[in-house]
Amino acid sequence: MTKLILLLQVLRYLFCADGASMNALHAGASMSMLQLRPRGFPCFVSGSQDRRRRRALSTTLATTHERNRQREIKNVAIVGGGLAGLSTAWHLLELSSNPLQVTIYDRCMVGNGGASAVAGGLMHPFSPKGKLIHFGLEALEKSKHLVQVATKYQPSCLIQPHLYRIALNEVNVQQLQDAALKYSELAIWLSRGEINNQLGADSMGGLKLSNGCQVIHVPGYLQALWEACENEAKEINGSITWEMSRLNDATSVRLLDMNYDAVIYAAGAGIIQDNLLDDVALPVQLIRGQSLLMNLSEQIDSIQQNEALLCGKYVAPLPSVDNSSSSQMSPGKRQFIIGATHEFKSTKLTQNEVFEELKQRSYQLAPKLWDHGVVQNVTSGMRMQSNRGKYGRMPIIGRITNLKAGNSQTKSWVFAGLSSRGLIYHGLFGCWLAEAVLRDDEQVLSQYFEEFDWWKSNNKS
Repeated sequence: MTKLILLLQVLRYLFCADGASMNALHAGASMSMLQLRPRGFPCFVSGSQDRRRRRALSTTLATTHERNRQREIKNVAIVGGGLAGLSTAWHLLELSSNPLQVTIYDRCMVGNGGASAVAGGLMHPFSPKGKLIHFGLEALEKSKHLVQVATKYQPSCLIQPHLYRIALNEVNVQQLQDAALKYSELAIWLSRGEINNQLGADSMGGLKLSNGCQVIHVPGYLQALWEACENEAKEINGSITWEMSRLNDATSVRLLDMNYDAVIYAAGAGIIQDNLLDDVALPVQLIRGQSLLMNLSEQIDSIQQNEALLCGKYVAPLPSVDNSSSSQMSPGKRQFIIGATHEFKSTKLTQNEVFEELKQRSYQLAPKLWDHGVVQNVTSGMRMQSNRGKYGRMPIIGRITNLKAGNSQTKSWVFAGLSSRGLIYHGLFGCWLAEAVLRDDEQVLSQYFEEFDWWKSNNKS
């Protein structure tokens, strides 16, 4: 009885404004339903006061469910330090009520490798047809919060607090106007004249997306998120370490299994390329994306607005300092990224082929940039794209049971298949996975996404 009274007091404190939660509790609702509500604990809350509430709730409910926990999670390895890996690391440290040791294994330094480091940086919750993707609003809110966390450490990682989706034909016009009507809090329709005057795009109109839709410099964002992880680790007297190492054999997998309570494989295409998983286990395809880095000289840079536009392909501004190298661009010179190709073949397109394909598909978005810009470089990254399912292309998340070298199945988790939706999905799914790992319970995921294991049944079939 004493424990029940204490639990009620804690829940009353946490949900003092949520009468429905307390009524449900008094009505005999199960604790698992209350603690895992998608819009309650823990993945939809932010702020210092809410941090204290999350920690208090985590401690109390962890005690209540201790009998269901298989083992205590004290140290976690994450293979891959891109969007998926760093989001999961941050949430592990934020949600843990006890000291936690996290080690990230990546072949490159923070923000310098993999598809995440060469991403275009356009964050929004819409499909190419203007429809809201599955969990779109929740994902946007969570990713927006992570960006807010990151900008405390590197404000420059936020390039623009909005972006534009352009209509190039009548079908686009209808689709985007419908989106503006349905999601007016995110999207505003602009006429052809407004788009052309403001952006110089040869279009039939388009949407201005804001209120969380934004343009991110992903390498800078990853570096800032790493700093945030270091700070979170200090707050709980834990630790986080970055190990530059390429794990590509069965021995490496066995060592991880021996030394950590949980191992999360979040290396994207590297999971397949480095033979960490049997490639038939995941319903995915590997896709190469190449993009152009284009400079505008100091004399003519005023002809192109510092805005991001997309319609199939995209054009997005970059910071004036090239963070991916030691060199800096001269004052007044601006840089844009134009992308990306969608290559399934093992042989990559040549630089000329990339130039011609991207020009043909994006010239209307930025004709002046194409006419006056100078190509500085071509970037390339391999993405892991999940097969299309009931809810479109969803991330692959959960326990993985067929790692090579016969290691323990219960310790191994996967977070992959983000492809071009890494920015919009990394926050929400990283939060869900972190909670499941800390509780050592995969079924936590089903409380948020009932069909999270779609990829397992897909594989069996």
